[in-house]
Amino acid sequence: MGRRPEMRTRAAPASLRRPHRVPPGGTIGIAAPASVVDPERLAAGEASLRAAGFKTRRRDDLLDRHGYLAGDDVRRAAELMQLVDDPEVHAIVCARGGYGSHRIMTRLDAGRVRAAAKPLVGYSDVTTLLLWQRRCAGLLGFHGPMLERDEGMDTAGLAALVELLTRGETSAAVLVGTAGYGGRAEGPLVGGN
Repeated sequence: MGRRPEMRTRAAPASLRRPHRVPPGGTIGIAAPASVVDPERLAAGEASLRAAGFKTRRRDDLLDRHGYLAGDDVRRAAELMQLVDDPEVHAIVCARGGYGSHRIMTRLDAGRVRAAAKPLVGYSDVTTLLLWQRRCAGLLGFHGPMLERDEGMDTAGLAALVELLTRGETSAAVLVGTAGYGGRAEGPLVGGN
């Protein structure tokens, strides 16, 4: 068995930081940190973002394939850090989840992610990156729609995403469900799926 790579991250800063707002007409970088991306669905997602008034930017190798992954670990980590470092990119939306995001965490730089303070949006396997970003960079991320999925990129979902990215605020959500135990709890909701 190979030696497990060490995390090249530091402890989270004392304060949790909100990402910057995206200016009107800003540029959204598209990353594929996990599974292979379908080009037709990606194109439709990009078109939705452009119709909402954003520019989009992605690397030419975003559609690469390495088995079931969107390129090897080095490519996917480099892509994400390139978008973090690019001063013309205002937010990062993931193309899709699936599997593989956890494999690139050791290649990410928490200090650069915190300094850039860009919104990172995704769900499913991208939850790993959102939680890493919160813990290691002290930066909030957004559990939200990805470009290769129909869920969330409908009119209402896209409007909510635009609101979140440009204003940095959302309406308070009230979650309703059946508790396994009696009582009442209040606090921040952290996690994903």
